[in-house]
Amino acid sequence: MLYFLTMKKDFFILLFLCAYFTSFNSTAQDKILLLNGKSFEGKFLGSSAELVNFDFIKKSGKTKSFSFENNRVYSYTKQGEEESVLYRKDTSIYLFYSQYEMRMFIYGEKDAYERFKVIKPWATGFALGLGVSMYDTYLSGNYVCSDKHEVSGGFFKRQPSLAQFIIPFVVPIFTGAIKPKMKARHASDPTFLANEQYIEGFKKIRRFKRVKSSLFGTVCGVAVGMLAYTLAPKPCQ
Repeated sequence: MLYFLTMKKDFFILLFLCAYFTSFNSTAQDKILLLNGKSFEGKFLGSSAELVNFDFIKKSGKTKSFSFENNRVYSYTKQGEEESVLYRKDTSIYLFYSQYEMRMFIYGEKDAYERFKVIKPWATGFALGLGVSMYDTYLSGNYVCSDKHEVSGGFFKRQPSLAQFIIPFVVPIFTGAIKPKMKARHASDPTFLANEQYIEGFKKIRRFKRVKSSLFGTVCGVAVGMLAYTLAPKPCQ
């Protein structure tokens, strides 16, 4: 009886280990690192003198095949193998960094994508877009109708001007010009903050995210203002 229980226990331990390693192998993936700071996991399919073929896994869990030009790829890593670096310094195509310098530049880009939040630029853009929309359609004083009745002025009583279309392009320009101070929480490794290439990579993506977020926020603000203008009662013409 004791022998049977021991065998049964060993069987379940072996079954657990098999399930564990099967799960581990199914989740382990090949990786590809791009010069723009983005990385993907999936299945490396092969490479040529011009392209790297890769099946990458989307956030939805679906797999999509894609071919990356070699000059966009820093490296790829096949499961269980060492990293293969494709990047080479080439001033003729404006690749001035060494492999190490480019790696640090990419780390800066990657940290900016993952760690730099853009809620404030969006909120600022939204507030300015909505504010300009409201101010642009504000009618001061009283509006006198043709039947001699006076109707009070106010927000959304005047027809909008071109300001509604100009402000979404103006706000991102000023937002992109602002250079907020880098903080330790933005870096995956605090020692990176002493590296010039890392900082340049971080600033590049930070500027892009700030401009994009403020543009989207401003458009949303103007859209809300124009919706309010459409729904608000108008004075008689």
